[in-house]
Amino acid sequence: MMIQRERQSSVYILDGVRTAMANPFQGFRNVTVAQMAAAIICELVSRNKIKKSLISEVILGNAVSAGTGQNFARQAVFLSGFPLSIPAYCVSNVCGSGLQAVVLAMQSALFHNTGIIVAGGAENVTRSPHMLSKDDEVALKDKTPIDSLIYDALWCLMTGKHMGELCEDMARQHKISRQEQDLYSLQSHQKACAAAEQGKFQKEIVPVDVAPNQIVARDERPRRNVTIESFAGLPPGFKEKGTVTAGNSASPCDGASAVLVASEETVKKEKLRPLAKIVATATVAGKPEDSFTVCIPAIKKCLKNCQWTVKDVDLFEISEAFAAQIILVQKKLQIPEDKLNIWGGDIALGHALGAAGTRILTTLMHALIDQGKKKGIAGICFGGGGAIAVAIEMV
Repeated sequence: MMIQRERQSSVYILDGVRTAMANPFQGFRNVTVAQMAAAIICELVSRNKIKKSLISEVILGNAVSAGTGQNFARQAVFLSGFPLSIPAYCVSNVCGSGLQAVVLAMQSALFHNTGIIVAGGAENVTRSPHMLSKDDEVALKDKTPIDSLIYDALWCLMTGKHMGELCEDMARQHKISRQEQDLYSLQSHQKACAAAEQGKFQKEIVPVDVAPNQIVARDERPRRNVTIESFAGLPPGFKEKGTVTAGNSASPCDGASAVLVASEETVKKEKLRPLAKIVATATVAGKPEDSFTVCIPAIKKCLKNCQWTVKDVDLFEISEAFAAQIILVQKKLQIPEDKLNIWGGDIALGHALGAAGTRILTTLMHALIDQGKKKGIAGICFGGGGAIAVAIEMV
């Protein structure tokens, strides 16, 4: 007897926004992750004229939870003035946390969640504390504090290496030169600066009040005055005679991003106007030392799941943790330059860890709208040997 499988409902993204990306100890130095998240959640609901009662769930990613307090997603609901009956929880999947939140929101919507789900991420590396263990062998006053940003986000305990060292190993293995990395990084800054000057980010950035008469509304990291010579003058950051430097790496920064996710049934019932449909997702894992290559199989799997080819995709937004990593992805997948990170990426904008995945998805949607295009893929790799890709189609 043949059993007919019930057709799955579609899942839509109604809108996506982000804060500006702020350098450590600058724009968001006195702002918590919960406050940043609340600011973008309120903007999403306000500008889409959505009743707060329609929000059924809040899922927020974060990489370094030390010092954020109990469940900062729940704090964000409280600070937003939303009904306290709305469930909220945090996701920890290193730099993939924000995009993982979107995947979880999609899965929730597919299982007959009748409301609108907020999915995103937030990170404030400025406020990441230093830690002391409480064992009895050495007095606390004699211990050396551990930087939680390094320990919880940038250090792979499985390999005993910093993420920069793992990228250095990958660059050497795949023969990606220092010159290639520096040139890619220069172009990332040039594209981000050009996009900012043309007002491309205005619709995705939510201005945030951080103090009386002080608003953070522009990305702080992109540099207009960098040259290939200034990149070439930087010393290796992780290995003697290495190729990975502070210039061709993404700098951890402070920021938040979120999207609104809803099922097809909710969209029809509430007469909502979505921006995009989630066509497919893919999550893969590999060896920890292959953290910077697994984005390739993730995107390939995502393409297979939605029955697209690279040529079918109008734009790709792929996280730029390191220039060597994104160069390898572009080469292996043969992505045309004019389809990849057209407004710059993390190397220029900054890498807000737990928000990074949602940031690239948000930028992808706005770039597709700006270019009058339809199909896009967002992809991100992360520590431990994992990667996530999401395919969307504008509606």
